[in-house]
Amino acid sequence: MNRRAFTLIELLVVIAIIAILAAILFPVFAQAKEAAKKTVNLSNYKQDLTASAIYMGDVDDMEVPLQVCPGGYNDVFASNPEELIQTRAQLIFPYTKNWELQHHPLDPNAKDSTNLTAVGFPTNSTGKKLEYARGLLSDHGYNFFYLSPFNAAGAFAPVSGTSLGRPAQTIAIVDGVWDKTGDRAPSGGGNWFVQAPSYWNSTTAFWFGPWDFNNKAAGFQYGFAYDYSKGRITLGFADGHAKSMPTPSLWAGADPNTSSVYDPDKYLWGGQPN
Repeated sequence: MNRRAFTLIELLVVIAIIAILAAILFPVFAQAKEAAKKTVNLSNYKQDLTASAIYMGDVDDMEVPLQVCPGGYNDVFASNPEELIQTRAQLIFPYTKNWELQHHPLDPNAKDSTNLTAVGFPTNSTGKKLEYARGLLSDHGYNFFYLSPFNAAGAFAPVSGTSLGRPAQTIAIVDGVWDKTGDRAPSGGGNWFVQAPSYWNSTTAFWFGPWDFNNKAAGFQYGFAYDYSKGRITLGFADGHAKSMPTPSLWAGADPNTSSVYDPDKYLWGGQPN
């Protein structure tokens, strides 16, 4: 009985074909995985914005505060900030019941241990410390300049939703980053606020100055906004819709080097008259 086995050449040909197919398919799988994470992030934004709308319905249509605290922004630097502050993410949590939606699926630092370390808490912290760290390092950076500006006392005074001139074109939340290490490498997790590229028509009593626009190693390059998708960034708008847009949309109509607005129709942060 004759038995015929594969020759060495045939085996090598099969192995070569498998290797070629793998080389073709692996990048496709990686792209599909990243696309799925982007879709999850858009879903997270929609849930966040829906929760914000419900919150506003419970407080006479006032926007969600960036944070609620007795001593204003300086409470962030207190020895027990978790006892003093409720961040925006904590305020809408009763309407979402889900901390995961505050994290960008592409953020490699979106985990409790990293967030706790960034705030200076032990990595095994629970309770208020954990909730505060999650809220402070949310990847949904809030447009406090126009929606919850500082007042003269250093507290946050949210505006009425009906006071916005163009809610469908006013950013509410945007992908944020705590800091960077090196050339555009995210560090620490997200950031609970993002600063607009201009002070134009904002009523906030305090700002951090112009973006560090040309410094790729600075978390403040885009005012703490960050494009985890590299070239595109997720924007959630005050009317409740969200979409992925090219990163330069962040400073459309504005010059972030001089903090000036030259085209109010393209500017997406607010300040247009009602």
